[in-house]
Amino acid sequence: MLDDKSVIPLYYQLKEIFKEKIKDGSWKEGEKIPSERELMEQYNISRATARKALNDLLFEGLIEKKQGVGTFVAKRKVLQDLTGELAYAHQVTAQGLVPSMKVIFSGTDQYISKRILNTFQLNNSDQIFKYSGVLFADRQPLILATTCIPFDLVPNITEKNLEKLVLFDYLKNECNIQITHSVIDIEPITLNEFEANQLQSEVGKPALSVERILYDDSKAVVMSKHIMLGERCKYFFTIKQNNNNEPDLNIDLKVNIGLS
Repeated sequence: MLDDKSVIPLYYQLKEIFKEKIKDGSWKEGEKIPSERELMEQYNISRATARKALNDLLFEGLIEKKQGVGTFVAKRKVLQDLTGELAYAHQVTAQGLVPSMKVIFSGTDQYISKRILNTFQLNNSDQIFKYSGVLFADRQPLILATTCIPFDLVPNITEKNLEKLVLFDYLKNECNIQITHSVIDIEPITLNEFEANQLQSEVGKPALSVERILYDDSKAVVMSKHIMLGERCKYFFTIKQNNNNEPDLNIDLKVNIGLS
């Protein structure tokens, strides 16, 4: 129950209670949740407290309002495992959803930054194949994805249907590339106009930028950047302990935190 003597605001306590109800299945996907008035009576709180808790859940994408009907538990978020299956299509399919992709751009990049050249250990004369697109699950846009690969590693990629291509299967089976480890950089951002339009969202909406560099032993072979809305999907990873009781990860994880 709520503790009115706690330094933690009542609305925040209430929001956390509701989040647990959603996580443990007490409030199921698509289920109508109590109205503000019902919450006021159940928890002996003000309308402002109930409204603030619900607004925060709405902002986090955990509930959704239907005009004239009520407020309901939102569809479950699509999970993306940072340390497991690499292919987006396989991860989405395993969750009982239908993956798809809409390509926005593909071709050899006309401008290659010094950072990218250094990452792939390339010369100015070398070419990078780049493609961008929106990743969907059950026709819902989830991620704006951009991928860069040295062109000499994937010489026949222009012959492929990128919207149907499972990149990591292609790299393994046709290009003899084995992904051994990754370096992942995660940064909180807000959507700009282009990103918001592609994800059918709003400018300024909070999102995550996830840049991933994938290696075949010591050689970088893929650089990808995903812009992901937290209200629709979420990333996770599992840390295992080795025999020395130390974390054993197959990724190097960097979290950039901007402080003003």
